[in-house]
Amino acid sequence: MPTWTSPPQLVALAAFYEQAQARPDALSDAAFLDAVKQAHWPTNCWNYVEASFAIIAPACLLRPHLTADLIALPIDAMIAGGLDDAGQVIAIGLACATRSEPYVVPSGEGRRWLTQVWPGLGALVETVFQARLQEALAEDAE
Repeated sequence: MPTWTSPPQLVALAAFYEQAQARPDALSDAAFLDAVKQAHWPTNCWNYVEASFAIIAPACLLRPHLTADLIALPIDAMIAGGLDDAGQVIAIGLACATRSEPYVVPSGEGRRWLTQVWPGLGALVETVFQARLQEALAEDAE
């Protein structure tokens, strides 16, 4: 699992992931989603995307049924950054796993999910991206 030593949000999340791996049934999905969301911190949207992929990847590996909810976090940041093409989302996530100097280094498990599982989620990414884009556009219209 992650061996993050800073910032404090990642230290807490690393401990949470260790607990989730050791006792997967001890944590509700709601607690799981809350812990992952609480690990994010304010930054610019593209650094947020990189950090978010590193943060959510182990969660997606541990709780694949929460993947749609979890990938909405970096997708929202991409949309806020001006991305309007769902076809670029997979490549952006993959780049976060393979970048030589990432904003947040993904864990080994996170890197494995991003390089092996993430590229096969095109249909899910398209669905989540389009839904989140429509929500963002509706908010802007208000």
